[in-house]
Amino acid sequence: MITEQLTQALAIAAAPIHPQSVGVGNADTGGIDMAKFRRALFILDVGAFGSSATVDMKLQESTDNSSFTDLAGTGVAITQLAAAGGNNRFATLEVRAGQLTKRYVRARIAVGTAATTLQCLALGGEAVAKPASAYDIAAVAQRVVAG
Repeated sequence: MITEQLTQALAIAAAPIHPQSVGVGNADTGGIDMAKFRRALFILDVGAFGSSATVDMKLQESTDNSSFTDLAGTGVAITQLAAAGGNNRFATLEVRAGQLTKRYVRARIAVGTAATTLQCLALGGEAVAKPASAYDIAAVAQRVVAG
């Protein structure tokens, strides 16, 4: 039985939010070009909340990968994460290309009350052409698959 490697199906498709302390306000991933993928997945990793901090994540779409608007519908935002729930928390948002009215999608992270350490990875899935890794952003230095 032949199984497909994840590098055939997934790409690091947009600029991530690198691990950092994000102050009160918004931080955005880069936009994923949904002409190249059938799905997009955003993985949020909150390492350490600031005192009484909150973290929200929602999906936004764009025709030009420059001017973004909130994606309408259900399941387009996470339930707010709060410091009271403890550190080291994860959340994901996934969207299909057919759910968008525009070409690009990104995740917007909003931090409230106090700076919080987080990161967010933007993955394109079910690439239109294989391997998906061909659509990796330029910052991807290596892709190694055990043989």
